Amino acid sequence: MEKNNSLPKILYVEDDDISREVVSRFLSDCCEVDTAENSEEAFVKIREVHYSAVLVDMNLGRGLTGLEFCKKLSEDPYYKNVPRIAVTAYAMREDEKTIRSGGCTHYIAKPFDRKSLIKLITSALDEF
Repeated sequence: MEKNNSLPKILYVEDDDISREVVSRFLSDCCEVDTAENSEEAFVKIREVHYSAVLVDMNLGRGLTGLEFCKKLSEDPYYKNVPRIAVTAYAMREDEKTIRSGGCTHYIAKPFDRKSLIKLITSALDEF
């Protein structure tokens, strides 16, 4: 986590309202969470704010897929060195390999619990 007293600012890109709410609540004690419903909204937000990490659902419904979004994000000079965490129901070993090689630095499979998500976020932030 960040060394100062402020909480790290996280962007969660997810097309499902309930999932956005659950993750926001899971992380409320350790992170300041912004959400975006799709890649278009996410790109607007990342131009306005420098996030400490970005969580991205791999199946965003419309527009870019989560993997396409992470690939583009990894090409941004600032976000190249920011954790890009895939959140997905695709849980096979081969899926994880594809996701990690496609621009994501970390991966968490749905369903996950609060403790697992916080542990992953903390670890990812400490790495960068």
